[in-house]
Amino acid sequence: MRLRQVVGVALVSAAAVISTDLAMHSSLLRALRPQVVSPADGAIVNGPVTVSWDGPQPMNATLTGNGQRIDLGLRESPFEIDPTRFPRPGQYGVELAAPRFGAFVRADRRFMVRRAPLRGAAVPLETGETPQPAAHPAAPDTASTELTFERDRLRIELATVQGELTAVRREKDGTDDALDALQSDSDARLAAADARREDLAREHLQLLQAYQLLRQRLASIPACTVWGYLAAPRMQGSAPSRMVLVSDRSGNVFRSERQCAAVRRADPSGMSGCVCVGANE
Repeated sequence: MRLRQVVGVALVSAAAVISTDLAMHSSLLRALRPQVVSPADGAIVNGPVTVSWDGPQPMNATLTGNGQRIDLGLRESPFEIDPTRFPRPGQYGVELAAPRFGAFVRADRRFMVRRAPLRGAAVPLETGETPQPAAHPAAPDTASTELTFERDRLRIELATVQGELTAVRREKDGTDDALDALQSDSDARLAAADARREDLAREHLQLLQAYQLLRQRLASIPACTVWGYLAAPRMQGSAPSRMVLVSDRSGNVFRSERQCAAVRRADPSGMSGCVCVGANE
């Protein structure tokens, strides 16, 4: 029984809404979301642009596009957007929001604005006739306009990419110059180190050769077998004379420097240290 009551209430409520909608000739949905009538979605138009909608009045209008947002204020449907608001061809949009509860009651529409046609200049006539204004060129078709927009967009992107490429090349050139300077300095230091190493190797070889030659000379000297020292003995009845003593008073020949030095220290007539005075060949 309760289910039937709920279904009956729902049917009565739906019938009331439908009847009220037909009586008021307006949809409750449009009161929450206005329906933009013009311009058409994605339309390609020339300025001025007429904006109209079905729904609550008035609405706060905002123009978007060309990298900016322009507040058009509180507007009634319909209203026109001046061509000066479209400095360049491209995609633009209109956003509509209710003065109250704008976050819930709002609508938007996107459209394209084509490039303004060039006006022909009047040409003076030599016959004195009044010059007629040149005819306006025919408006390009939709496909041509879209191609023009796409070409302009690609040109802007190409200019941006070329600027970035130039900056990258400039940075790369600076890096290459720094690397070249560092490489040159490293090469110069390596060359100086190699030259110093070669000089040291040459000096080492010369010293080694001199050392070997000295060892050869020392090896060629025969071993000393007789040592002696210079003495000046004083003998009675004769003038002082000098002689080289190579033996002691017992006649033992000095066979080493040590043996000679022991006798030399006890001899007051000695005049020199012990030296080699004979060697075996």
